[in-house]
Amino acid sequence: MTRDEAYQILTDLVKNKNLIKHHLACEAAMKSLYKRISPKPTIEEEANWGLVGLLHDADYELCRDHPEKHTLILEEKIGEKIDPRLMYAIKSHNFAYNGFEPKSYMDWGIYCCDELTGLIIAAALVHPDKKLGPLTVDFIVNRFNSASFAKGANREQIKTCEKELGIPLKEFIEIVLRAMQGISGSLGL
Repeated sequence: MTRDEAYQILTDLVKNKNLIKHHLACEAAMKSLYKRISPKPTIEEEANWGLVGLLHDADYELCRDHPEKHTLILEEKIGEKIDPRLMYAIKSHNFAYNGFEPKSYMDWGIYCCDELTGLIIAAALVHPDKKLGPLTVDFIVNRFNSASFAKGANREQIKTCEKELGIPLKEFIEIVLRAMQGISGSLGL
């Protein structure tokens, strides 16, 4: 599956512009994370990680009231069009509901990135500039440590970056923040 094909699938299934921006943020984050994790990154595998980020919530609007079906509906729609390894990574980010436990770095990567991108966007929206550019890791860590901020962002899920990816939390935040700053125009931030 090409990136253009994946984007077409995404925009056919997702109508909420902010949700599409979330997908773009996860795509960028996953590509950057892959470059950090892989000792010998390849363009093809970087693109694969990006596809996982781009498509991971593509069925969200179809199953928002049935979290146990999230990612499984997407698999029904695109399963034959995507590498099974990538589909497994997509499914594994919802393993609390569907039982597809993360196994690989790619699986754990989308599991951790998914929540962090939302927290970073929330941090940008409370920053005086309302932009990603001036955000710092410390600004985000302060928000991360405030339980009342972005309550929907699962901090424990984000912190699995340390155990499962071997990346300290502050470094993980920096990787994802820099990736999102790199596409700030597409994110409208």
